[in-house]
Amino acid sequence: MKVADGFEVKLVASEPQIRQPLSISFDERGRMWVIQYLQYPVPAGLKAVSVDQYLRTKYDRVPEPPPRGPKGEDRITICEDTDGDGVPDKFKDFVSGLNLASGMAIGYGGVFIVQPPYLLFYPDRNHDDVPDGDPEVLLSGFGLEDAHAVANSLTWGPDGWLYGAQGSTVTAHIRGTEFQQGIWRYHPITHEFELFAEGGGNTWGLDFDEHGNVIAGTNFGEQIGLHQVQGGYYIKGFSKHGPLHNPYTFGYFDHIPYTGFKGGHVTCGGIIYQGGAFPEQFNGAYIAGNLLANAIYWHVLERNGSSFKGHFGGELLTTDDIWFRPVDCTIGPDGAVYIADWYDKRATHVDSIDTW
Repeated sequence: MKVADGFEVKLVASEPQIRQPLSISFDERGRMWVIQYLQYPVPAGLKAVSVDQYLRTKYDRVPEPPPRGPKGEDRITICEDTDGDGVPDKFKDFVSGLNLASGMAIGYGGVFIVQPPYLLFYPDRNHDDVPDGDPEVLLSGFGLEDAHAVANSLTWGPDGWLYGAQGSTVTAHIRGTEFQQGIWRYHPITHEFELFAEGGGNTWGLDFDEHGNVIAGTNFGEQIGLHQVQGGYYIKGFSKHGPLHNPYTFGYFDHIPYTGFKGGHVTCGGIIYQGGAFPEQFNGAYIAGNLLANAIYWHVLERNGSSFKGHFGGELLTTDDIWFRPVDCTIGPDGAVYIADWYDKRATHVDSIDTW
């Protein structure tokens, strides 16, 4: 691996304890929690009935939530550094048997997990790292048609809502609201659900800047993301995904205007750097994985009226290893950027129906 001048890269956790990491979170004790996305790409216990030209799969049934539904290979693992050397030496599964678990957030005495079609809450109010019982089903209706695009990236907003993204080739029907790609949110106290913004690319990853602006990733070439505002409608692949669901929408916003694009067309797992440990030029920079270029790039965002414009900042981490697949970036309690390397040679569709 090659890192930018003045930086260093360290291995934090790897096989056999951690495989195919998809998402990273830290708890109030500084411990790292990791989703191991081992069940990908096909959910356990379901039979495919049909697959269309866009690889959207229809299954024979809707699975029940855990623990009644089919058990998959996914798990959430707590990685703890007990001797203070900066490297976890104790690994414990908080929950296993998950089935395409694609996002998590810690809070309110437990762990929120999105496992389509459900948003679940596993309580652990005595903090013994063992769920107190079966999960609570908070929401139901997230689509399962494509494991590359399911609901993902649970992130706490500065307003106390729990935010999530959804990609392009799945549908959602939640409490009377229908949508495909977009940003959604759930309130952990009032239990309200809202579609925050509709449209975008195959979004995987979202974050907030210091003023509460949402920046989300994309799979559009020559672009690095969108500034998603509440109630906004955004560009999407209309020929593939159909019109926006509001028939009275007479326009939509495009991506953040960007110059100096580099790499492949998938920008994912991005964060607005606010960790305080990097040089000043990185404060407020957008740091994200470029999945197909096997790289981590950073991007400069500047105010542009009520929104932003951006340009290429530089390479933060690159490699010749084509298996390197950075899918999530997270700021740790030490201000470092932690990267989930999903590590898989195949990150795109090669066949009309994937053969794994």
